[in-house]
Amino acid sequence: MYCKIALVVFCLFVVGYVDAANDVWKVLGGADAGFFLVSRTYSRGGGNHECAYMKRTRKDKSSHTLTALMGYRDKATQAFPSATTYTVTAKQDATGVYSEITVKAGSVSLVYELVHSDGKGCNILKGKTGRLEGKCELWATPQQVTHAKGDVCSKQFKSLCEEPVERPYLDGCEIPA
Repeated sequence: MYCKIALVVFCLFVVGYVDAANDVWKVLGGADAGFFLVSRTYSRGGGNHECAYMKRTRKDKSSHTLTALMGYRDKATQAFPSATTYTVTAKQDATGVYSEITVKAGSVSLVYELVHSDGKGCNILKGKTGRLEGKCELWATPQQVTHAKGDVCSKQFKSLCEEPVERPYLDGCEIPA
């Protein structure tokens, strides 16, 4: 009898962990305010963008909305052009997990789904609308980039998406103050 109870508790723990790990609000709204774009399945900026980042500047828990600055370092000049301000709103799916985000700047908005997160920095978003529909991005906090660049995460990325076209993250990248 105790074995059955232990098994049920373990299964509930595993299900709870999986749901928590694939909750985009817990990933983006957590303790870490900065993320690097490690790789993506599309090209942007003619290969001249490196150290692409997102820095959360405001978090509204009640509406599950973030304000974030997103930018990059220009490969040629090594300067950081002005970052763009985005509003990021998380949306619950039918199971109650916040699995989608709408990213909006001005009148342009895109919807992404968190298709994988292992809780260690392998956070894979897949575009659901617009020019990035079906395209993927791999994001990680500065402390978790090494894991995100590793074999396990790379294989997961290729399995869920395709081979990355660009890898904007370089060793030594920093998020500007």
